[in-house]
Amino acid sequence: MKKILVLLAHDDLENSLVNRRIKEELRCEENVLYKDLNELYPDFNIDVKKEQEDLKNISKIVFQFPMYWYSAPALLKRWVDTVLEYGFSFIINEKGEFEALALKDKEFQTLISMGAKEESFYGEDRLSVKECLNSYFYTMKMLGTKEKESVFIYGSEYGDITEEKLQKHLQEVKEKVLKK
Repeated sequence: MKKILVLLAHDDLENSLVNRRIKEELRCEENVLYKDLNELYPDFNIDVKKEQEDLKNISKIVFQFPMYWYSAPALLKRWVDTVLEYGFSFIINEKGEFEALALKDKEFQTLISMGAKEESFYGEDRLSVKECLNSYFYTMKMLGTKEKESVFIYGSEYGDITEEKLQKHLQEVKEKVLKK
């Protein structure tokens, strides 16, 4: 069975309807190792060796977070910068070439919620969600991961997320994240 690591980075989870419910749904799944980074590392002092050990034993990594001001929460950036270090996730080989290591051929996916509605990300002088977060997608690509379809949830703060819409989003999350 495929083991999935879900990393949640959210600075205000108790006031988040969408991400809190996703956490409740996914953390109960047998093949999911669910980590709330803000709960584990409120001081940003990440246990790098523990995180690296966990990465060795999974086949898929999922970043779950709300997008704030066209970026991810600082703790996720800190996690990427410290855990995916030289010698573990990549090296420069004897030919002087970049070589992916620990995450090579693992799957990568994102679950991203946005307060704004979807139309806020399209049109003249606008960036798509993926363009806003390109550094994360490109980093994971460089580290040899295989990108899986993202789940983008729009209008989670300033929109109108009804229980019915939320249930549809939760079903989509489970289908895409837990997909064999």
